[in-house]
Amino acid sequence: MKKFACQYAIVRFLPYRETGEFANVGIVMLCPEAGIFDFRLLNRVRRITAFFEELDAGIYRRAFKDFQAELKRIRNWLAHDATKNIDVALAQHLFAELTRQREAMMRFDEVRVVLADDPVQQFEELFGHYVERNFATKAYQEALLEKDVRKVLAAAQLGAQYRAETLGDKATYHVRLPFVHKEGERAVKAIKPLHLAHEDPTQIYEHGWAWLGKVNRLRDLHFLPEQMLFAVQGPTETNGERFESFHEITEKMVANDVQVVPEQQTQRIIEFAQLH
Repeated sequence: MKKFACQYAIVRFLPYRETGEFANVGIVMLCPEAGIFDFRLLNRVRRITAFFEELDAGIYRRAFKDFQAELKRIRNWLAHDATKNIDVALAQHLFAELTRQREAMMRFDEVRVVLADDPVQQFEELFGHYVERNFATKAYQEALLEKDVRKVLAAAQLGAQYRAETLGDKATYHVRLPFVHKEGERAVKAIKPLHLAHEDPTQIYEHGWAWLGKVNRLRDLHFLPEQMLFAVQGPTETNGERFESFHEITEKMVANDVQVVPEQQTQRIIEFAQLH
């Protein structure tokens, strides 16, 4: 598959030159071979005012509007025909001029280059990472935890004994678990890494309760493995509202015959995973 060389730059909003503080608010990308010049800017003002508490929201709105208009003009200049051909020299000149360093509220980080199979998808991923911060979601955090647990099992020579499985009845109720050991068709042990370190104490409780509900439903349907372990990532503090929510939900898990182990206690995970 052909890869396209795409240039991109992160748009930063820097209202106070004196402090140098900034927020990532957009992505601009140029990929001449694919006929693409595109941009996206953050339009959620609350996100900005939450970071710059004393800032008048109208300042960002005006900066957003003016900068968006400039980017639209450039996109119109580079409008391509049905064959998706654009003037490469003009595109590169305009992109370089657009992204040059300047003293303004809306400015660019350095220009970077990425090779992409699908420039449109790559653009979406860049915006999601640098602006939406999708890496901070519980799904992303749990993907990282799964990666860590996989390394632990591999180092203990147990990796081949565990694989991702969908347990339950696919026609009615089923749950996907990343680490399951089966003997024949019977699920014997399962490990589920669980991110319970959210900023909001309610989210800690609700995410934990949702997974406890899945466990109990599998148990009611006689699909739950004989032994189940949650490898949990909890709050770093040992008091306060976040810790209280974390403590309460993990206690409920234990009361429902589910083992709970902090994800950093790798030896305990290995001891659970070992087959006798």
